[in-house]
Order: sequence, then C-alpha cells, then structure tokens
Amino acid sequence: MNSDLNLSNSDDYEPADASGDSPFGTATPGLKRERPAMFQGDLAELLVQMKQQAELIAIDDISDEKWNALGEYCMQIWSWNQSINLTRHTTPELFVKRDLLDAWHLAKLIDPNEEILDIGTGGGVPGILVAILRPDVEVTLCDSVAKKATVMTRVVDHLKLNIPVHPLSVQKVLEDFRYDSLTARAVGPLVRLCTWLQDDWHKFRRLLAIKGPKWVDERGEARHKGVLKNIELRRVAAYQMPDTESESTILQLLRPRG
Repeated sequence: MNSDLNLSNSDDYEPADASGDSPFGTATPGLKRERPAMFQGDLAELLVQMKQQAELIAIDDISDEKWNALGEYCMQIWSWNQSINLTRHTTPELFVKRDLLDAWHLAKLIDPNEEILDIGTGGGVPGILVAILRPDVEVTLCDSVAKKATVMTRVVDHLKLNIPVHPLSVQKVLEDFRYDSLTARAVGPLVRLCTWLQDDWHKFRRLLAIKGPKWVDERGEARHKGVLKNIELRRVAAYQMPDTESESTILQLLRPRG
C-alpha cells in the first residue's frame, strides 16, 4: 500500500457503512468502537474462504478471473482500512455475506452496457464490485470525502479497472455528466437521497438503492416530506440477509417521462 497520503488513524473508530441499512446500526459520534477482526491470510487462502462462503448462500456464476479480481480488491481495501475507515467487513465471511451479496443481486438488475454512477461510494461498494461482476457496463464512482475518493483511485488503478473516480458530491458530478443508473448503498435515508437529487432526475434514468429492513419507514418519511412526488418507487429485489431474520431490498426510483 502506498503511504504518501495524509490519512488519519483515529482511535474513535466508527463503521464506514453505519446507517439504518447497516447490520451494525447507526454510528454514535464520540463513541469508541474496536476495530473489526482483520483477515490475516494470503490471496490464495482468501479465495478459498470466499468461494466457500459464496457456495453457502448460493452465489454462483462467478468466473475464476472475477474471483481473483474480487480477492485483490479485498486485499487492497483491507490494507487501506488500517489508515482510513472504509469498511467493517474485513473477513471473507462478512465480505461475501454483505458486500458481495448486495453487489451480486444488483448486478442482475443492470442492463447491458449501462453507464452507472455509484454515489457516496466509500470503499467502492457496490460500484467496484459491479464493475468486476459486469465488465460490460461502465462504472463511475463519486464520494464527497476527498480522502476516500483518492484511495478508491489507487484501488482501481491497482486492479487495472477503467473506473473514473470523482471527489465530488453527486450533484456536482451531475452538472457535467449523464448516466443510465445511479447506485447507492448506506449513503443515507430515502428522504436525503431524494432531496439531493430533486433537481437532477432528468439527468439519469433511475436510482437503484440497496436498503435494509427499515426501507418501508424511509418510504413513509419521504412521502410525508413530499420528496417522492412524481417519483415512481418499486421494489425490484429482496433477499435474505444471512445470519439474520431480516431482508435486504433493492429499490428502483425513477421519474416517468412523457
């Protein structure tokens, strides 16, 4: 890992994916949390464990080439995670049962050759994983936290993936670019997402948002605050969250045209 970035290593460790959608709950400012257990093996061992976990939850149709890329991604992210908080999913089991499972289901919903913007990408989930699983699509990442965007640039360069990374908010990116789909996971509740995008729905076709079991409450709040007016919301996928009694959901939001 390159170490020439000015990345803080705070003792107040908070989960990067802390939100209502995270199995780890919402981060509390000032609350110290232990860093998660970190995988200590090499790439070969990692791939064996990842494939075993994938088989347990019926993730299939991933070639060896893609598995190798996923393994390299994990090794990179977990190395950087020691300097900047990107993820709490730092074991093969958690990566497969959380990150890969979400991206695998999302990838099935994407049309051939789509252009995708992964907003608030953080550690590159689901954007980088979708790019690996679906090499036919064009993926772009954005994150308003410049340090995270810089690390993601290093990661995609290491993986030799053609993925632009913007250290900008989604609104800033949409000032200059257009996309077929926007993707989001653990970025914020629906009311926040829709507020961010309220003036930009004509610049992309749809938003695909990965949500946890609180999505119904989020929909109610968004409707109450009027940010879903003229927006069509549909649940396009639902699947069990392993080792829990809850479901993950992928929502499609779009503004009908015509």
